[in-house]
Amino acid sequence: MTTETPTVRDVQKARTRRALIDAALSLTGERGRHGLTVDAVAERAGVSRRTVFNHFATLDEIVLAACTEMLDVLVDGFVEAAAAAPPGQPGLAAVVDDVVRAVHATDLVGPMACLTHVVGARAGQDARVEVIVEAAFGRCRRHLLGAVADRYPDVDPLDAELVLGCLLSGVHVLHGHWWDRTGAVDDDASRREWDRLLHRLTTALRTGFAT
Repeated sequence: MTTETPTVRDVQKARTRRALIDAALSLTGERGRHGLTVDAVAERAGVSRRTVFNHFATLDEIVLAACTEMLDVLVDGFVEAAAAAPPGQPGLAAVVDDVVRAVHATDLVGPMACLTHVVGARAGQDARVEVIVEAAFGRCRRHLLGAVADRYPDVDPLDAELVLGCLLSGVHVLHGHWWDRTGAVDDDASRREWDRLLHRLTTALRTGFAT
């Protein structure tokens, strides 16, 4: 299978998109999401307002792109864990083993702390945040489902999606509890708390919620 070499224009578009996302992340870290403006993003990225809108229709789309990237560390973790070990016996149990191994091996605390400060409010308290977070988790689920399908093509896609849905919904729920208990900071104590919460989720995924 061959891949097309990116053109100079493609490279420039990707570079500009990266600069816009980085600018939005930097600004939200300084001012919070409500202090984010098109003018500020354009100035920080060194582009015009028009260029911002050539890449993103709204500011929320930039925030969504940033959130999706943060959650995609889980996809990257799955791919890396898969590359380090041969596939298990084809079946749903192997999928569960792989995603559990990946979620424990992936550093989610750093991205979650950043994500928390980017969105700046809980999904249930702000309708716009709810849309952004749900869309970001949806994109992550689709990306992860593609990675699982590549590794286990014979597993029923519905079964795989149910497993991933439980995992990501659980991560979403745990994030709220972790935020309450730690203030969404990235330190040793918050990492220990995340490990405790994550262990409850992955144990339930492996053994069933009724046990």
